[in-house]
Amino acid sequence: MIDLLLSIASSTIILLIFKIIEKQKVPIFPPIVINYITAASLGFVLNRSNPIVIFSEVPVWIYFSIIIGILLIVNFFFIGNATQKSGIAITTVSAKMSFVLPVLYSLLFDVNDVFTLAKAILLLLAMVSVFLVVLPNKYSLKGKMTIVYPILIFFGLGLLDSLIKYCQYNYISNPESSSIFSGVNFSIAGIIGLVVLLFSKKSRKTILNIKVLILGVALGAANFGSMYFIINALNALKYDNSMVFGINNIGVVVLSVLMAVLVFKEKYSKINWIGLIISVIVLIGMIRIFV
Repeated sequence: MIDLLLSIASSTIILLIFKIIEKQKVPIFPPIVINYITAASLGFVLNRSNPIVIFSEVPVWIYFSIIIGILLIVNFFFIGNATQKSGIAITTVSAKMSFVLPVLYSLLFDVNDVFTLAKAILLLLAMVSVFLVVLPNKYSLKGKMTIVYPILIFFGLGLLDSLIKYCQYNYISNPESSSIFSGVNFSIAGIIGLVVLLFSKKSRKTILNIKVLILGVALGAANFGSMYFIINALNALKYDNSMVFGINNIGVVVLSVLMAVLVFKEKYSKINWIGLIISVIVLIGMIRIFV
């Protein structure tokens, strides 16, 4: 359970850092690239591994890591475009609801994760609560791509988490392999990001800015933690992985809302607070499964 709590904390810190990046008006792509490089470095340092040796040995999961690395970058592109064309509200809803896909994958293909009526009710309430928490007073709809990008985000993030679940279930069984796996995933995303950065003159000029470097490193540390700890949590709580994904997602929603209120003084509607209360009830119900 400690790994799950650390994953929730890491994912919440990611959201807080993105909020700081927005408020500081820092260009988003350079910190993203630094983030992947930092996260990859942490994976190899934690395992005391030589990345050249790892790539030369070609682990059985390397092909999945290539797809995951690409998805990390592609989903960033989708989220950026969805925010502009569909608005933050719809983008947030589609991103938060994507946890349904890895939950379904775990219930369908993990022999240790058995479908029960209690799980079905909790997951249904989880979806309702998440929707209510992120529901704004009104949506901002712009252009014909309004629906396309949110759908791409839903399936893109869902596929990303499902692939991580697949690799964890079949190949990643301990913290040592988890750190290497995470390091390789972020390495591939970092390499792609650096290549893209080379073709962006504006981004190249800002990547060595001290503020960009600090935010990028902090984001990378949190990003590594979110993947590393969720994989460890899936291994430690292997008999109900669908609930692990549920607790992780609901936990991030609840904690991020509380942090937004306390740190950034954000305001939420009555509907949002009702969703938050339901989220807390669902969270307690999911945790009870492991107790």
